[in-house]
Amino acid sequence: MARTLHAPTDDDLSTLHVHERHRDLGLGADDLRAMYRTIVLARVLDQKIWSLNRMGKAPFVVSSQGHEGAQVGSAAALRAGHDVVLPYYRDTGVVLTLGMTAEEVLRGVFARAADPCSGGRQMPNHWGSARLGIISGSSPIATQLPHATGLAYAAKLRGDDQVAVAYFGEGAASKGDFHEALNFAGIHSLPCVFVCENNGYAISVPLTQESAVDDVADRAHGYGFGGVIVDGNDPLDVYAATHQAVRRARAGDGPTLIECKTYRFKAHTSDDDDRTYRTPEEVEAWRKKDPLRQFRQYLIEQRLLTEAEEVAVDEEVKAEVDEAARRAEALPFPEPSTATARVYARPLGRDATSAGEDGPAVAHEVPLDDAGPTTERNVIDTIRQTQHDLLAGDDAVVLLGEDIGPRGGVFRATDGLAEAFGHDRVLDTPLAESSIIGIGIGLALAGHRPVCEIQFADFIHSGYDQIASEAARLHYRSDGDFAVPMVIRAPWGGGVHGALYHSQSIEATYAHVPGIKVVAPATPADVAGLLREAVADPDPVLFLEHKRSYRAVKGLVPDDPSWRVPIGRAAIARPGTDATVVTYGMVRHLAVEAADRLAEEGTGSVEVVDLRTISPLDVDTVLASVSRTGRCLVAHEDNISFGAGAEVAALVAEHAFFDLDAPVRRLATPDVPAFPFAPPLEEALSLDAARLAAALRDLLAV
Repeated sequence: MARTLHAPTDDDLSTLHVHERHRDLGLGADDLRAMYRTIVLARVLDQKIWSLNRMGKAPFVVSSQGHEGAQVGSAAALRAGHDVVLPYYRDTGVVLTLGMTAEEVLRGVFARAADPCSGGRQMPNHWGSARLGIISGSSPIATQLPHATGLAYAAKLRGDDQVAVAYFGEGAASKGDFHEALNFAGIHSLPCVFVCENNGYAISVPLTQESAVDDVADRAHGYGFGGVIVDGNDPLDVYAATHQAVRRARAGDGPTLIECKTYRFKAHTSDDDDRTYRTPEEVEAWRKKDPLRQFRQYLIEQRLLTEAEEVAVDEEVKAEVDEAARRAEALPFPEPSTATARVYARPLGRDATSAGEDGPAVAHEVPLDDAGPTTERNVIDTIRQTQHDLLAGDDAVVLLGEDIGPRGGVFRATDGLAEAFGHDRVLDTPLAESSIIGIGIGLALAGHRPVCEIQFADFIHSGYDQIASEAARLHYRSDGDFAVPMVIRAPWGGGVHGALYHSQSIEATYAHVPGIKVVAPATPADVAGLLREAVADPDPVLFLEHKRSYRAVKGLVPDDPSWRVPIGRAAIARPGTDATVVTYGMVRHLAVEAADRLAEEGTGSVEVVDLRTISPLDVDTVLASVSRTGRCLVAHEDNISFGAGAEVAALVAEHAFFDLDAPVRRLATPDVPAFPFAPPLEEALSLDAARLAAALRDLLAV
């Protein structure tokens, strides 16, 4: 059972460590001196940064003062460079223990180009280093916890003894990602250690107003594993608990939640005033149990630190920090021209303007007629066969999502794959979209190629933070140190009597997010080629599949499992000379049907451009077509306002204005939340070939 600690009293302070506790933990004198020096370094460095803030040289500070014992004590129990660590923004002591230097920390404080965490892109304390096994972190709290479970799941798949260690404050325990991550870790008995640095406050709100239970560690029992409460101001207590938890994880005995009861001596950040609840008396009571003071006292009692050595360490560390600050401040800022670099690991089209990106080359599209033997399939059979080929061809490919295992998915897109490749690679997950995507991010960071299925696109929004704040930004915010090669498959669109929550078009929401590619293939051949290319891409790809097309649309698909279609390149679905329809998804087929009608009746020759990729747009193909035909209709199933069509219309008006014989027009769904359930209401809003033909007749008449 977890044991409970309370705020220190004077009586607590009268109890001294009189026995050699460190020897019971397997720690020698050099180990303790190294831990002590790192605690001193973290404290002096923090004080230096606060001084720089007051001097106007460090515009933003996140203090770790008071947390050093929990941070150094826990990190010292890890295998640096082997275990993977996901710190949060207060963890200066953690990253120093793992090998980051004071100068590297200060480069981030000064936002210099040589900042190893982000190249000056993120605020200070957003740690990250692929070299040190420290995963790039962000400002939203708890988002790193599902990443840790994904990394731990990858270690379990590999069968090695790597442990994923995630740090967070008690405020993060209020978040859904906390529950989803710990639940998944418990279900699969993952090699995870969750370290909660509980300082009693989130920003200013005390724990009593954040949680109905006193101890965060007690929650672990609800997820089927152990929770331990330790004195976060006692590095040896923290070390002992972490060492044991790591040993359990390496042995395959599952995760542990460690709650370190500690305190932060300063405000949440340099921009906050949290005196509403924190009183001077409370702060002073905790200062008497300062981890630096306690650990120094222990070393003195053990005759491991003389007065002269204490002074020498203080002077040496102060000189080190002063020199590190001088060197870091003298370094140059990032070049302004690099502000747009590294949005993607592999830029495409007009986005391919920044330096330093890498990743596999963009696929060269072979015309279907030249692709060799083909088989006719519908869309859903193509998705299933392509995923089968991907799993068979690369052990790094892992599928995860709701009901994708024995059931084979609600649309049967994974039917038979779990039996063929194992339930560890075709993984049924809890109904928790944020964790599906977050676990996928962790798998991608570990070198896997996860394909995450969201059962219906309508339910992806609970994972928006993981997509927009994490997957899409990791490459940019780490200045290229990390990439997230993952695919998120999502059945989308209306016309299937799915009503408001099974008919949504979500593409514009996610196409607006730089760093993620949004793909919407319409034909079986494009589905196969683009899904393979999406899995090979080093960037996250949202792969949209129109539900109405699953069994209604058939076509020839190359049998060659290496055949690909490039992301970011549109296709001319039907050539024409008098007008251009720019579209994607199911509307592509409706547009071709409408164009054929107009040709039969002699009204005009209409070219249909199938975007295939919504972001990044193939601007050149669109402009070339409109420049030839002189007229443009943009058609899609999404709401008309602020959609992909509006972007296309703006680009055409900006770059092809003098080639136009008529204003650009749009045809889309009215601005309602989604399709209603009653058939007459759904039909009233739905596009069909007749409506497209009517819109084209009007355009051609201008």
